[in-house]
Amino acid sequence: MTDINNPHSNLSKVIEKMAANSNLTKFLLKYSGWNLNPTLATTWQGKDFVIAMRFRLVQLIAVVFLFLDSTFFFMQIKDNENSFTKITIYLMELIASAVVFCGYELWYQKKRLMYQARKEIEPIFYKVLTVTIENAIPFVCILIQSLHLRLEIAYTNVYLIEHIPFMLLSILYLRFWLCFYAALIASMGRIILLILILSFSEVDKQFLDESWGIAEILLSGFIMGTIALLLRKMIESAIAVASEKTKLHDIFGRFVSKDVADQIVSKDLKIGGDNVNASVLFLDIRNFTHRSSTMTPEDAVAFLNQLFNFTVAEVEKAGGMVNKFLGDGFMAVFGAPLSLPNSCNSAVICAIGIFEKLQLFNVSRLGENVSLGIGINYGPMVAGVMGTDTRKEYTVIGDIVNTASRIESLNKEFSTSLLISQSVYDNLDANLKDQFESMPPTMVKGKDQPISIYKKI
Repeated sequence: MTDINNPHSNLSKVIEKMAANSNLTKFLLKYSGWNLNPTLATTWQGKDFVIAMRFRLVQLIAVVFLFLDSTFFFMQIKDNENSFTKITIYLMELIASAVVFCGYELWYQKKRLMYQARKEIEPIFYKVLTVTIENAIPFVCILIQSLHLRLEIAYTNVYLIEHIPFMLLSILYLRFWLCFYAALIASMGRIILLILILSFSEVDKQFLDESWGIAEILLSGFIMGTIALLLRKMIESAIAVASEKTKLHDIFGRFVSKDVADQIVSKDLKIGGDNVNASVLFLDIRNFTHRSSTMTPEDAVAFLNQLFNFTVAEVEKAGGMVNKFLGDGFMAVFGAPLSLPNSCNSAVICAIGIFEKLQLFNVSRLGENVSLGIGINYGPMVAGVMGTDTRKEYTVIGDIVNTASRIESLNKEFSTSLLISQSVYDNLDANLKDQFESMPPTMVKGKDQPISIYKKI
């Protein structure tokens, strides 16, 4: 059984940290789409959400921006000559620009989803291009308005703050430099427009003073970039904890079944235990001492691993947990820590499955056939964490466990392969009971009275 408090794995600390940060981790993974570890499934699922959410945000920002832009334009042109014609032409120009922009955003969304499906990171080129196009929208609107109004009036209609919503979209990339790049695009566009205004129009000093608003755009880009960087660090930290927990959980799951690992990790198991009714199965490889004397240590280990591959698989398949490896055998528990509808049925079905797999194993190899002995007992026992603060083990303790070991040993005396106790037999379904027959009451070590046992027919 693995040590869940081993100082090298620090599993308990990671579990504690994850419990404290689980909501934050789920939130950040869902809304960030940040990829630290491409194998982390939740990250890629989160990217799906971010791609869809970003596209909806772009649509919302574009609609609100174009509505405000059109409103200011109508207010300026309503008293002009041929205003209806100009408004009609302006709307056609605006709609054409909006169609091109939405077409690009649809294409970009499909590109991102394509890379998402492949679990690949999209090339940075697409991000740079998208940030450039989105932050150029206000300038396109100014230029369209300038076809019908003086450039300085069109410039004034599109407020400086209208750059901010488009710049905010760059935060979702979680890159400082992309946020600042968005601010640079917005600032450069403003500077170019100011140069054009100064070159072809006469403006007063007050208008030039307002150009200092460009500094506000750069400052906003810096602040947004800092927020993106902080979010990225938070998400990296959260995913690192999640990755460590997943890695340790995977390692832990190699010592017990995955379901049992989930159950143990999800509980804050302390030293001590609970009284439970469960079944215990002991398995022993017959004549292993003699067999191993003819093998090298490496061959002996390889042989054991081959046997344990299918025997442990049958235990886990039946809902049990291999609690201890005993050199040439193991102890498995059914009904703790995971409860089962009928742990006796599960243990016996597991044993029958093991012997079926053993026949296939013997057919597939050369040399002397391998024989196993299995003993099963059922009853009350203490199940929980035993040990110290630095070394713990999840196990079961009680007379039922000791007796199960003694019952397994009787297989050698009676030349049998599978023996069960009276308590196991009494709890079996009828179809399983028919596969066993009673043995004479037998004395076992540690008992004052003989016990009733049953052998597999």
